[in-house]
Amino acid sequence: MEVRTLPDALKAIMASNHWTQSDLARELGVSQVWVSEVSRGKKDTTVTKAIGLLARVGWEVRISPRAEEPVQRREFMAAAASVIFVPSGTSSPYQDAEYVTTVADSLARNRYELGGMPLAAAAVGHIARMEKVLNGSGDASLQRAASALANQAALVLYDAGRLAAADHAGASSLEFAVRAKDPEGQARAYDGLSRISLYRGDFARAVRYAERGLKVPDMSNSQRASLYMRLGRSLAHMPAQKHASRSALDQARSVGGLSPFGEAALIGDVGIGLGHLRIYREAGTLLGKAAARIGQWSPLFQAQYLGRQIQTSFRASDPAFAADRMTELARALPFVASARVNSRVAEILSTSRKWERVPEVREAREQLQSVVSADSSDVK
Repeated sequence: MEVRTLPDALKAIMASNHWTQSDLARELGVSQVWVSEVSRGKKDTTVTKAIGLLARVGWEVRISPRAEEPVQRREFMAAAASVIFVPSGTSSPYQDAEYVTTVADSLARNRYELGGMPLAAAAVGHIARMEKVLNGSGDASLQRAASALANQAALVLYDAGRLAAADHAGASSLEFAVRAKDPEGQARAYDGLSRISLYRGDFARAVRYAERGLKVPDMSNSQRASLYMRLGRSLAHMPAQKHASRSALDQARSVGGLSPFGEAALIGDVGIGLGHLRIYREAGTLLGKAAARIGQWSPLFQAQYLGRQIQTSFRASDPAFAADRMTELARALPFVASARVNSRVAEILSTSRKWERVPEVREAREQLQSVVSADSSDVK
């Protein structure tokens, strides 16, 4: 089977799988409105995006020139006779380790940019298809790729507030990494499981996962730093563990060789830990640096660190500075869709009520509330 337009491709995929537009949207990780508009020819998309989306459902794109004579690169798309959409030659693209790695990387990039909520359905679908393919498979490279994909799916689901599904994906990530004898994957999976447990409020479990991860040999510097940070943040919530928490956070910052993104994320997360230790001045400084640096890579992380900096400022009884950061957060909110960010904003609006007599806080609250209300009205 082959078709020559994207609308026809979407219709053929739905027909062959007996899917509705909502089913296809879930599989592609897009909205039902997008599927409807593209299917009717009311909306177009780039070839690059079409290639990435259709690969998720086992289809591929082929482009052929009209004539045999050479064409200049800049004239290629004009000279193309058609874009041909066909089912992929393999029974499942999830049998290809390179494809699975590409999907994992795509999930990570989209989570950094958008937040987890728009990606949650696709993440669940990736895990289900991956687990089906891996049943009985002994391919170590595929197991490693599957571990990375499951880890990214776990982080998407965690950010979307689907914690039971996130736990399942995290456990799958660890299982795949163990099968592949992949130390880095194992350490990464423990890190993700610790993160999810910490968010759930199960601090003892979060500590255990971080400690197990730190015992894994031969991990990267960035992963080791992250696990020390997870340990420090988890201990910060436990009685009589303040000294151990600060020691772990300091150990995380002493690890060198991180990328600029990794360094920015680390200082932000260490700042969160210091905030829980009530070391507000240092926490606020680190969170400010992280928010300023990381926005070029991740609007999601920037919003999170701004939210934490606001909360730290209120706890330090500095409402004027908190108001300034609230205004900055209001600018960042329209670019992310995250259950965690939404929860943080609700906490900020609740906490800031007692400071409403401060003019700057009152104005910042109104601005933040208007953005939240606008986002809510856009949800159909």
